[in-house]
Amino acid sequence: MDYAEVNTIRSQFQAGQWPQFLQMVSINGLRGWTGQSVEFNFPVVAVVGENGSGKSTLLKAATCVYDQENKDKKFYPSAFFVDTHWDAIKGVSLTYRVKRGHNIDSFRVSKPTKRWRDPENPPKRNVYLLDVSRTLPLDASAGYAKIARSAAAEIESDEIDDEFRQRLSHVLGRTYQKARFATSDVDARRQVGLLQREWGEVSQFHQGAGEDATLDLFRILQNVPNNALLVIDEVEASLHPRAQRRLTRFLLWLARQRRVQIILSTHSPYVLEELPQEARVLLLPGPQGLSVVYGASPEFAMSRLDDEVHPDVHIFVEDRNAEIWLREILASSLETSELLHRIEINPVGPANVVGMLGSLGKAGKLPYKSLAITDGDHPYPDCQKLPGDLAPERIVFNDLKAANWANLPDRFGIGAGSLFTTLEDALLEPDHHKWPTLVGNQVAKSATSVWEILCTEWSKSCLSADVRQEMASAVNEAIQQ
Repeated sequence: MDYAEVNTIRSQFQAGQWPQFLQMVSINGLRGWTGQSVEFNFPVVAVVGENGSGKSTLLKAATCVYDQENKDKKFYPSAFFVDTHWDAIKGVSLTYRVKRGHNIDSFRVSKPTKRWRDPENPPKRNVYLLDVSRTLPLDASAGYAKIARSAAAEIESDEIDDEFRQRLSHVLGRTYQKARFATSDVDARRQVGLLQREWGEVSQFHQGAGEDATLDLFRILQNVPNNALLVIDEVEASLHPRAQRRLTRFLLWLARQRRVQIILSTHSPYVLEELPQEARVLLLPGPQGLSVVYGASPEFAMSRLDDEVHPDVHIFVEDRNAEIWLREILASSLETSELLHRIEINPVGPANVVGMLGSLGKAGKLPYKSLAITDGDHPYPDCQKLPGDLAPERIVFNDLKAANWANLPDRFGIGAGSLFTTLEDALLEPDHHKWPTLVGNQVAKSATSVWEILCTEWSKSCLSADVRQEMASAVNEAIQQ
């Protein structure tokens, strides 16, 4: 993640520098949506969820409230949500909260029976919707095969400007001397993209899938005006991981430069990792309908798309350190270690995300048995908490210090004097999250390895049987729900 870029955008957004902003969409009566709302709390928001969870429905609905500014075009819900012989679309309402300057207004689009009803005086804005059809190979698009066979000459050429060409080169990791779209003498309505490299030009008929799709994308993006709404379905399509990261950073730059709001869907952890917590929205189907989870970690969001593991209960914790500590607590006894074969521990993000999942689990809105466990310094209703009333690092380090660092010299294979100095120096750092890293830097181990050793020794030397049993009982109760 480019933290400097993200922090700049966050500060500007909180200062109100996006004068046009879609703050909320609520959908009722459409494709499994039963009144759930999605809030957009950052200028670039990624929506993630399994196929059929409602991502495309949300993205298309987001465009329908606006009239196109200075254009006659509008995205109509009747074009997106079509009545068929098998599908009768009725009893639908789409509710929006829209910021325009200093004003925040609500609008409603509905279809009670046969006809869609638009709001009076709808807000105006330039809106762009890019769906997965943009990734079709050129020769699979209607009309282009004839151009490939019959074109004899160019009649026009439009170049992508230098700044966007350079950023296109950066995203794809190749140097393009020129990027342009040519019109042939066969069909003036259809243009063919060309990229020039050191050995010559190559058309979209012969470009790689990632080049082809990204060239088309950049052609549109360079013309997106200030304050527009840009909606992109499956933004990562056809791109390798490094290109996905670079494209996401480019979109952040575009949002900041032009005050554009961007809503995208993705199945990629690489895209999510480039966005801050408030920019991630997980759509999570469950037995009582769809749940909307904000701020989930990329690892948790992606794990919900994979059906490989089938534990008896899913346990949600804040981060990797909490996961390791809980695992070592349960592993410290033969009786409680058996539980490790029946659970999956998921680091899901900050305490508020754990708390949200705890509430959803208690209400029966998750598609599996679950238990949410916060750190001791962040108790939440509907959640178990880890031992103590402090952060895990503070509990483990301070308890081991009180035990004269127990058997850590043997575990690290380092002399006691040198190791104790390293451990106690780390405690002088105000940010407890850095303690394992500081120790690791001195003993030539990773922060994760240091933390695992500390948690293992803490569980052996400092953990009481009552506390271990309390954690095991909470897990057992969740399994038996």
